[in-house]
Amino acid sequence: METETKYNPSYKIYKPNFKDDSKGASSSWEWNPNTGNFFLTIAKQSSQKSEGGKPTFAWKENSETFKLGEPDLSEICLVLKGKKDYLGQPDGNKGKGLFHQNKMGNSILKIYKIDRGWGMELSCKKGDVRFWGGHRLSEGEAEFLSCILERCMWEMFVS
Repeated sequence: METETKYNPSYKIYKPNFKDDSKGASSSWEWNPNTGNFFLTIAKQSSQKSEGGKPTFAWKENSETFKLGEPDLSEICLVLKGKKDYLGQPDGNKGKGLFHQNKMGNSILKIYKIDRGWGMELSCKKGDVRFWGGHRLSEGEAEFLSCILERCMWEMFVS
């Protein structure tokens, strides 16, 4: 009997840079309905191209994941709905962001309003290893994402 591989629902946003692959990135917003966990993964664009010559992203080799709790999801919704200009406390145009620390290191997620959309950045430090990745969110992507986040928050509440 074959077992079917099941994947968690995720919303992926791809933002390749066709001139400079070191500047492209993608994100995956993933909800695990069984555990109630929500994760954001940002992957940098790879220098390799697909067989069709299109950009690819380094999901395994050059990415970082940020676990989002209920307060984090709520804060992101406030920014995406225009009720706040950025995540976290005031600190210039981008705010301080959401700070998470664990035994491996720390991470900061920033989402902030820019002209015609939002900017998103994830920076991580694990020992001497540093990661930075991010991309813009369009108004349409932000609207779709806020609907997903609101539904996930509801599911977290009723489960």
